[in-house]
Amino acid sequence: MNKYLRSFYYYSPYFVKCLMATTEGYRLKKWRYSNKTEELINNYYERETWSKNDWQKWIQNQLDESLNNAKKFVPFYQEYWKNKTESYEILANWPIITKQDIISSPEAFIDTRFNKSDLYRDHTSGTTGSPLDVYLDNNSIIEQYALFEARVKRKFNINFNDKWAILGSQIVTSAQRKKPPFWVYNFASKQLYLSSIHITDWTIFHYYNAFIKYQPRFLIGYTYSIYEVAKWMVENNKKYKLKAVITNAEPLYDFQKKYIGNAFDCPVVETYGQAELVCFANTFPDGKMYESPEMGITECINIQFYENGTYGKLIATGLLNKAMPLIRYNTDDLILTKKTEDTNGVLPKFNKILGRNDDVIVLKDGRKIVQIDGIFSTDLNIQKGQIIQEDFSTFTIKIVPASNWKDSNKDIIRNKMHERLGNVFIGIEICKDIKKTWAGKYKVIKSNLKQVN
Repeated sequence: MNKYLRSFYYYSPYFVKCLMATTEGYRLKKWRYSNKTEELINNYYERETWSKNDWQKWIQNQLDESLNNAKKFVPFYQEYWKNKTESYEILANWPIITKQDIISSPEAFIDTRFNKSDLYRDHTSGTTGSPLDVYLDNNSIIEQYALFEARVKRKFNINFNDKWAILGSQIVTSAQRKKPPFWVYNFASKQLYLSSIHITDWTIFHYYNAFIKYQPRFLIGYTYSIYEVAKWMVENNKKYKLKAVITNAEPLYDFQKKYIGNAFDCPVVETYGQAELVCFANTFPDGKMYESPEMGITECINIQFYENGTYGKLIATGLLNKAMPLIRYNTDDLILTKKTEDTNGVLPKFNKILGRNDDVIVLKDGRKIVQIDGIFSTDLNIQKGQIIQEDFSTFTIKIVPASNWKDSNKDIIRNKMHERLGNVFIGIEICKDIKKTWAGKYKVIKSNLKQVN
């Protein structure tokens, strides 16, 4: 290769971005996988063959250990049980905790046997718009990814080393970019990272070409973003065959599933879970949704004013994350109260969730964006946040501030929005609370434009 061409190749902006993505990919692989991963995957397989009695014993042992450790080593629970006379061994005697409890004092939920600086910090704004940091130890992360391999990927013949693509909200290029690439390639993980904030009718053709060029075997991403790509492909008689499409973060509706399945000629796998690692469920090849008890124990608290008792609050106790065990955590999601049929030993069936159902941001250039993670970060000291689209170029952001809120944070929020949306007007409104729906939550993204599928 000519030395000048080689220099251009090595220092071109796109290659530098891929190099950065690959470096980060190697770092994450060390957190997520180890020489024990295959053994852990086999353990998940084995448990699927257990009897109902075996499951009950195993879950009870895991729960007993988790409750005992939380009472002894987690400051929040140490304080709670200090003067209590009830038995801590009974789950119902534990308090229901909320996201606000954790936001108020995240360190109080970390097991004191772990050094915070050694933990992995994950971030979520979830379905409530309240920023939250979750801390995980390395062994728990490895367990989490082994579970995903066993219960999701391998159920659909996805191999560990298969190339794959993800539609996510990480900023991989300028929001105002009008020409491809709208993605980067992570060589360490064989991952094509596609920007979900650049999707519109005049860019999806390039996304389709990226599939052809990089040859991923499966796709993961936000439901609505994948649906937009699939709809364009179907309407333009394009197909790209995958082993599976795995949706997350949002509900999967039948009309979306039909388009996605047709475009990618494969099963569409819906997943449900949280960064807090308290509950996980996904569809299996039989088309039914099953829960993985290893992640946590779930309760449905039936509160009558939620559609006359049709839905109840989903409360979950995490079993997998040892560094930050959350006991009876209010997920802020609602689940159908109707009992599932007894599966007699196999994994329990999972009821319909009434989860995130935000509006879609629609911009002048045609881009449609359903999630813009990273706007509401914990360093901003906010309790809640909501993004309201007034018209194609005007947005209002409502902020419920925490005690250490600084007025200068408004500029940080505006800059983050401009990075993702481009040249739009951002008004910021400080308020005491944000109005909730009957389901006890609010839309993180609310649009005053007419919404279309």
